[in-house]
Amino acid sequence: MADVTVRDMTVDDLSWAHALNQANVPEVGSETADAFAHLLDVAVVALIAELDGMPSAMAIAMLAGADYRSTNYAWFCERYAHPLYLDRIAVAASARRHGLGRVLYAEVERRGRLAAPEVDMFCLEVNTEPRNDVSLAFHHELGFDDLVERDTPKGVRVMMMARPVT
Repeated sequence: MADVTVRDMTVDDLSWAHALNQANVPEVGSETADAFAHLLDVAVVALIAELDGMPSAMAIAMLAGADYRSTNYAWFCERYAHPLYLDRIAVAASARRHGLGRVLYAEVERRGRLAAPEVDMFCLEVNTEPRNDVSLAFHHELGFDDLVERDTPKGVRVMMMARPVT
């Protein structure tokens, strides 16, 4: 069985995490290195999952009030008083099917609740154009509900999804 550990993302991880992000476009949004570094500055939770001691996945989440100009983030903040917004999660292709996504989701939620006990909704979006059926099914398995499809300024159509924080 593989050894999975989760730790905080640091500035030393930015180059690797940015490369992972870019390798997973369009499932996650493309970002410049500077814009990606800004995510770490505004995140309430930024994590690296290691598989057998090697960085293999990352996740970044925000609370309402962050200095972040994503229209998807703004959509959730307009509708929920205390959202925990998962901006992005990516798993290296070589590390898929080892449970890293589930581990990261649980840890994002746990740390989000610790940072802001009033958090009540876990929010995110998944691409529907281009369609990401694997991600949609994964999120449904985790209890996320479809809210509405919307077009983004970046030319991607997404399903806005949420579930109560447990």
